[in-house]
Amino acid sequence: MFRFVSWCVVRRFFIVCAMLVLPVAGYAQEATINGTVIDSTGAVLPGVTITAVHEASGNTFEAVTGDRGTFRMPARAGAYKITAVLPGFSTVTRTGLELLVGQQIAVNLQMTLSALQESVTVTGEAPLISTTTSSIGGNVDPRQTQELPVNGRDWLALSTLAPGMRANATDLGPTTGERNGNREFQLNMDGQEVSVAQGGNRGQPRFSRDAIAEFQFLASRFDATQGRSTGLQVNAITRSGSNVSTGSFSGYFRDDAFNAADFIVGKVLPYSNQQVSATYGGPILRDRLHYFANYEYEREPATLTFNTPYPSFNIPLTGTKKTDMTGLRLDYQLSSRTRLMVRGNTFTYKNPYELQSTQVGSHPAAVENFRRHSDEVFANLTRVLSNRAVNEVRVGFNSHLYENTNYTYRPDHPQAAAGIVYGHPRITFRGFAIGGNVRTPQHNSANVYQLRDDLTLSFDKGGQHNMKLGAEDLYAINAAFSCRYCMGNIDAQGGPVPANIEALFPVWNDVSTWNLAALSPITRRYNFGNGNFRNAMPEYNYAGWAQDDWAITSKLTLNLGLRYDAALNVWANHYGLAPIVEADRPNDLNNFQPRLGFAYTVTPRTVVRGGYGRYYGDLITGLAGQMAGITKSAVVEVQNDGRPDFAANPFNGPWPTQAQLEARFCSTARTPTCVRRDTGQDFLAPPAEFTKMPYSHQASLGVQRQLNATMSFDVDYVFVGGRDERTTQGTQLNNINLSYDPITGVNYPFTDISRRPFPDFGALAMNVMGGLSNSHSLQTAFTKRLSHRWQASGSYTLSWLYDSSAPAVSGTRVVPFKVAPDLGGEYSRGTTDQRNRATFNGIWEVGRGFQLSGLYFYGSGQSFGNSYGGDLRLCGQGCDRLRPDGTIVARNSFVGDSIHRVDLRLQQRIRVSGKVSLAGILETYNLFNHENFGTYETRESNASYGLPIPNPSLVYQPRMLQLGFRTTF
Repeated sequence: MFRFVSWCVVRRFFIVCAMLVLPVAGYAQEATINGTVIDSTGAVLPGVTITAVHEASGNTFEAVTGDRGTFRMPARAGAYKITAVLPGFSTVTRTGLELLVGQQIAVNLQMTLSALQESVTVTGEAPLISTTTSSIGGNVDPRQTQELPVNGRDWLALSTLAPGMRANATDLGPTTGERNGNREFQLNMDGQEVSVAQGGNRGQPRFSRDAIAEFQFLASRFDATQGRSTGLQVNAITRSGSNVSTGSFSGYFRDDAFNAADFIVGKVLPYSNQQVSATYGGPILRDRLHYFANYEYEREPATLTFNTPYPSFNIPLTGTKKTDMTGLRLDYQLSSRTRLMVRGNTFTYKNPYELQSTQVGSHPAAVENFRRHSDEVFANLTRVLSNRAVNEVRVGFNSHLYENTNYTYRPDHPQAAAGIVYGHPRITFRGFAIGGNVRTPQHNSANVYQLRDDLTLSFDKGGQHNMKLGAEDLYAINAAFSCRYCMGNIDAQGGPVPANIEALFPVWNDVSTWNLAALSPITRRYNFGNGNFRNAMPEYNYAGWAQDDWAITSKLTLNLGLRYDAALNVWANHYGLAPIVEADRPNDLNNFQPRLGFAYTVTPRTVVRGGYGRYYGDLITGLAGQMAGITKSAVVEVQNDGRPDFAANPFNGPWPTQAQLEARFCSTARTPTCVRRDTGQDFLAPPAEFTKMPYSHQASLGVQRQLNATMSFDVDYVFVGGRDERTTQGTQLNNINLSYDPITGVNYPFTDISRRPFPDFGALAMNVMGGLSNSHSLQTAFTKRLSHRWQASGSYTLSWLYDSSAPAVSGTRVVPFKVAPDLGGEYSRGTTDQRNRATFNGIWEVGRGFQLSGLYFYGSGQSFGNSYGGDLRLCGQGCDRLRPDGTIVARNSFVGDSIHRVDLRLQQRIRVSGKVSLAGILETYNLFNHENFGTYETRESNASYGLPIPNPSLVYQPRMLQLGFRTTF
């Protein structure tokens, strides 16, 4: 009863909030202009009319100064002309002001009596430091977004330039991936959350680089209006039309004739890439209604290579990736107080040879035919209610889909009657695997509906307050078809890898040629699943916040915030698996997040900033899908019965149906031929006491210094402490169906069924929300904005990351005594720890139409999760660090090589006639052809231990050259 009431109370609270705010609609402001107007004596001037004109679109924004002479107005990012008018005083005009997304800039004006001067025009750029906010991060401005060299033209790759960035590659998003399934970031487009929560290694929706105006990267300590991330936020805005009809058509081309030899294979691999992009935008009603449309197509024939210890498996697979991106945006300023924006985007990506990050180092059978697609529709509307109140509302829908199939032909597939004839049994050896996703084929989708409202109030009480009150509702339907273990899974870790393994698997994609029976002597068990592979689950996310930026004095501003998040049904709470996990578990509703920051202006050019906050994250929806799938299908463990053909014929007859498997469950009838239910690589939801959302403590202290009119420097100490993180004992899995010897701290062999906490079950993986991590970093940044025809920025980060593996769990309880280090709870250097990273980028307008731009990236050696690569502790799964000599592989002790990359871009623009111009572009990536690697073989029992493994990310490729053109009209 309590759980039902709690759920209903939360839902009703947010529905009431939405009803209260909807009558006064608004949009998500991109930036904010505030300031104070004084006269020549320094006295404040109330009643001054401030008008800001967005130069590109002609949109106007108005405000009137209050009793303290202050004003505040929401605005779009872009260049502005600001005018101040007060009867009896000269008109003051400020030009040359450029706002970036997320900025809050102060524009202070001085007016004189009109008898002395009729008008005054001042040219001055926005300050490079923030005197009112304490968040840590940086902006990638419009010139950087469009003019810097980016291999693949993915604008999100430029986030690696921002201070506080930790990832070396952004293929999976602007972090080091979804670390153990914990959402560490949120991607917002025009204020709409578009982050994919379906799976950490499936990537994010893409938007054409030519559709992105600019973006803001917040590395930590963002305010209470943003959440669902324990790490960072990326806030991007799309391009919009202006009063001048303009368009562009561009093409970019790469070919293996200009590439250096692959670092691993030692020869140039077949490769080509063609990208074509078109944009057009302009006015429908001048100064009021504008449109912008874009389309981009990419075609990339490429070769995927393998580097296993077995030469016949290292075949090249050549296929053509294809990407389509489209977008349309409308901006309509109904009045100086009301503006509407509507945007729609679609994205489709197809890769005939996709290799998941979890399958690197595997046999080529692990590759998949992969497709993903996303659609977004979004609208926001603003209404300036008064000089002290602005209301904003956002409404949106986004849909994400991905699907994948195997290439391994298998006419006798257990699901052949259902039309599935592709998919090999997954095979795990000591230090090697003929792997693949154990849920393929898959078809997963998520449809997300969003509603958000922000009310901004400004008032004076003990200083100036700018307060935001808001609420948000995200409703998602997550649907999936996942053929979990329907292809079978062979645990062949009962001995070393067969010496004739290449002869046993002569044709990589034809299972009928595989000699599976020969694996029977080293096979320990077989996993198989059958049943209902479809599920659809709703998920409810609610949030509410209050954020007050309180300027106590002209020098000191406090950023005070409180946020609340509730994520309901993210653990598939209605599903249970007796007697392990009960159904209808409560949701974690105690997610209050206080946030406190300050900005103190020491001098007009120096600001000290800092603060603390608590930040709750989100969980990938795949974890809930796994829990639901476990309960709706039957996955079983079959122990090797000694037959010589066991690995090829585990049931000694036809593949059983779900009903036949359930009739043989040991929990149904304990007989000599009973089978034990298993979860394999799927994870059970945690019991009620462990059903927690991950969160982090974030604290910082730093200084911003504007060196002159065009340069600034930042330095900040940042601490991020992750708590209640999802972790595992081994590199990927754990097993809670173990008991431990209190004297030795070592598990009893999993083969001893009498010692299992749940003897009627096989191996059981469970999400354990007991991990922690601590990151300490010193982040520095330098900015030189465009002047004298050049601009530049750079960053350097010195950091340490430590984290812990999951605590050892027996049954559903944490083991109360100390266990061996490799069995849980060990605190050490974290995966992806990277001590040093530095970036530099610049743009130089050389003259005569030439432009030179470039970037440099350096990252010191990164730590990787490593193991022996065999289950010598007889855990069943998840224990992979014990060596044969009894020593333990040090956790995350493998450190890769450092990364150096220089990318350059040379462009010449030629004016053809009128508005028409043509630019020729030459780009080179990894100019000095430094050997950069992103993946290594980290299993010691593998003969290739320590060697790099092919990584498809463009970040780790040899030198490449790109030719391009861009015509504007």
